[in-house]
Amino acid sequence: MRTKDVSMNIDKSSGIPVYVQFEEQIRLLIKRGILTNGDALPTVRSLAVELGINANTVARAYRDLQNQGVLRLERGVGTFVADTAGRPAEQSVFKVLEKKVGEVIRAAKEANLTASEVSRFIELRWKEEDHA
Repeated sequence: MRTKDVSMNIDKSSGIPVYVQFEEQIRLLIKRGILTNGDALPTVRSLAVELGINANTVARAYRDLQNQGVLRLERGVGTFVADTAGRPAEQSVFKVLEKKVGEVIRAAKEANLTASEVSRFIELRWKEEDHA
């Protein structure tokens, strides 16, 4: 069984807790189809070293994701993407969303907007949709 290479970017100065960033990136890798059902993830220790974060942070995120049904932890064997994670229907919807986000990014760049401005705009619109 081969461990899947997972490329993640943790920003320790973002103000978002590292374990939250880590969990979100694992979910995103699954939704994008980069990690699929049954894929083995790196060990807690190797991932902590690679990302330059505390092993307890990785372990906490793995446990949280296991409790949410995203990962399956097998003692002495490893950590795997759960069979219930990343259903093909969700992945195809995500592919459509990914394409639309690309269009938004190109339009924002044409309008000379920053990523931060676009992010704030999306957050505001999201809240408006929740109240509609």
